[in-house]
Amino acid sequence: MPYPTPRPPAPNGPGRCPRCLQEVLWCLTAANRVPLAVDTDRDNAGNQAVRQDHTGRWLTRQLTKERPTPENDEHLHMPHIKSCPVPAPRGARTPAPRIRHGVRPVRWQR
Repeated sequence: MPYPTPRPPAPNGPGRCPRCLQEVLWCLTAANRVPLAVDTDRDNAGNQAVRQDHTGRWLTRQLTKERPTPENDEHLHMPHIKSCPVPAPRGARTPAPRIRHGVRPVRWQR
C-alpha cells in the first residue's frame, strides 16, 4: 500500500471511559479538536460548554473571561477527569539511558 492508512476518527458522542468504564460523552474541543470526555449529566458547576452541531458532532469549549456563560444551545458539563474514580497513572515513564560506546571520528581524525 503506497499510502499510510488514515488515522481513525476521534471518538465522538456517547461512549465509555477507558479507565473506569462509566458512561461519558466524548466531545471535540473547539480550540484544537482534541477528544475530551465529559460527564453525561448536566452540571451547573461545570466549566465545559457542550453543544451538538448540525452534523451530529459533539463540541465543547471551556468557559473563559471573555465568554463566561453558555451561549444559545450550549449546556454546562463537568470534565470526566475530575470525577473519574480511577486516577491517571502518576508520572511519566523515564526512558532508558542511552549508552555511549564511543565517538565516531570525523574525517580529519582518521
